[in-house]
Amino acid sequence: MNVIFGSAGFAKELDWLIYEIAEKTNIDFTPNYFVSKSDVGSTLNGKKIISEGEFFKIVETGISINVFLGVGSPIIKEKIYENLKHFKNLNYPNLIHPNAIMDKREGMLKMGFGNVFFPSSVLTTYITIGNFVLFYLDCSVGHDTEIESFTTISPGCHISGNVKIGKTVYFGTGAVTVEKIEIKSNSIIGAGATVTNSIVEQGTYVGTPAKKIK
Repeated sequence: MNVIFGSAGFAKELDWLIYEIAEKTNIDFTPNYFVSKSDVGSTLNGKKIISEGEFFKIVETGISINVFLGVGSPIIKEKIYENLKHFKNLNYPNLIHPNAIMDKREGMLKMGFGNVFFPSSVLTTYITIGNFVLFYLDCSVGHDTEIESFTTISPGCHISGNVKIGKTVYFGTGAVTVEKIEIKSNSIIGAGATVTNSIVEQGTYVGTPAKKIK
């Protein structure tokens, strides 16, 4: 069984990504259900939206379930996983669109589970990724970069080489980093921002060069 958590915009895009992967490969994770707190009982793309309570009743049967987190917020995504991680029958496959480019040689890309790679995302070499990291359309990540879990790289972002990114960092659309910097966990990098120095204090950063606003 396959389930997407969420029913808003990103859940719809995740459903589309799963459809695209199935169309172009022999990997089919077509969801049986969406799980949400809203629109319960209705359908989305022909699949029923069920409540969390209904989902946990299915989990308790012990069947194997592939779970995909279709929420955009890194912090909410982490909270959902914290509520699910104790169930041994839940799996979190990586979703990789065949048009995503990455170094497939042994040891060049190390990653955990639940990661999502949309079309035209490019990752070069010697890259380490945690769990549930999102690489959106037309983003790129340079060599020797480390990205911790639950981070979101939005469309058009470009992460240079030798960058270390903490947990639950959110990069807005078109954000850019220079090489050899670090970014503190739980930080937000605004759309179009250019990060030219390490971010050592959690906060929201915007502009060129990026400066903290809160």
